[in-house]
Amino acid sequence: SQRYGFGEQILTDAEKSSFNGSASRLDKFSFYAASVYANELVSDCFGGQEARFSCNVSIQTPTQAFDLINELAGVMRCMPFWGAGSITLSQDKPTTTSYLFNLSNVGPEGFTYSGTSLKTRHTVFVVGYFNMDSIDIDYETYEDTVNIAKWGSIIKQVKAFACTSRGQAQRLGKYLAFTEQREAEVVTFKTSLNSGAIVRPGMVIDVVDPVRSGIRRGGRISAASTTVITVDNEDATDLSITDNAKLSVILPDGLTETREVASKSGSALTVTSAYSQAPSVGSIWLLENDTVEAEQWRVLSVTEEKGGTVYVITASPYIEGKYANVESGITLPARNVSILNAPATPPSNLAAVEKIV
Repeated sequence: SQRYGFGEQILTDAEKSSFNGSASRLDKFSFYAASVYANELVSDCFGGQEARFSCNVSIQTPTQAFDLINELAGVMRCMPFWGAGSITLSQDKPTTTSYLFNLSNVGPEGFTYSGTSLKTRHTVFVVGYFNMDSIDIDYETYEDTVNIAKWGSIIKQVKAFACTSRGQAQRLGKYLAFTEQREAEVVTFKTSLNSGAIVRPGMVIDVVDPVRSGIRRGGRISAASTTVITVDNEDATDLSITDNAKLSVILPDGLTETREVASKSGSALTVTSAYSQAPSVGSIWLLENDTVEAEQWRVLSVTEEKGGTVYVITASPYIEGKYANVESGITLPARNVSILNAPATPPSNLAAVEKIV
């Protein structure tokens, strides 16, 4: 809208003279995908159904344009960012892996992890929303009973912007509780231009860090066809193909594909069905099975360093079952990402000697 929209605010002076109200500065496909997800019917928490997100608001006070864009996008769990000449929406929703990372395609510093203090995490969320029945602000409370038993009631007041649904307010409280308790960690690492130019905020990436997993399950491809992948450094790598082993690779077009592993001969892994393209030599591979799976992270930011030759990526945990857990109470599926938690093999052939001192 030329009268109410932000179109003229994001154009250069030269572009304003020819502006015709078009949406050329918006990534319409990301807006459409966000709209489809927002309009799916979910439980309203009280026996009925409603759209996952609805936005009902009367904006009556001046505010910064981009702050308002962030608030409106936040109603449907979206983060707007500027990329490739347009505003794109990155939505927190179920998605598939878009890229792979291991120690072979990150900087020498490896992966750096940080988290928040347990004291800063809340266990009771009081969500304020506009009740259309009483025509007043009402409050919906969500209590995380499991963590209340551990740390007591730590209350957080939340304003649900543009929310007039009690069910939507309830789901927001559950979502915030889940995020604070299970997604409080952040990973940061550096990568090169060929990876940094592909990864964008909102993407889900698979990471296999031997420091955390306890074994090496990723590296560079030394030779490849569409069905046989030869991996590097076989001696230092765990190439177990039992327990539903799956091999993921990055193709020449930057896409990631995963296939089940049929057999192994030395450092050559044969998959059950062919990849759509043969991966390039030097590309990234990643092996996982039910014993050790890759850690999944959602990219928060991608920044350039050293004139665009180095990219710094920051990501937070991605838990696929979160959405069904928040909306339907479905139990989270187990995901094993390390062998370091497994009990050590007990010692054998022990002998004891008693000495009197």
